[in-house]
Amino acid sequence: MSEPINDHFLATVSRAVTMWQVFYEVDPEDKVLDILIRLARDHYGEGYQTSDDLATYLIGTYLGRWSVMMTNAPTSNSIH
Repeated sequence: MSEPINDHFLATVSRAVTMWQVFYEVDPEDKVLDILIRLARDHYGEGYQTSDDLATYLIGTYLGRWSVMMTNAPTSNSIH
């Protein structure tokens, strides 16, 4: 990410991930949230700079915890 981490960034990503977590009823202690935070950080840099916009993107793109886990899974090319 090219932008420095600041309070607005942290608050935006935190709120967006929390909205996703509540929407999909994922346990707040679930390790999948670590992956989602990384994905949210990446998309924040692509222009989703409000928590509502970012949450809408995350909810529409990553459909529950298994979707996030599949996004993070290694591809066959990276294994071989």
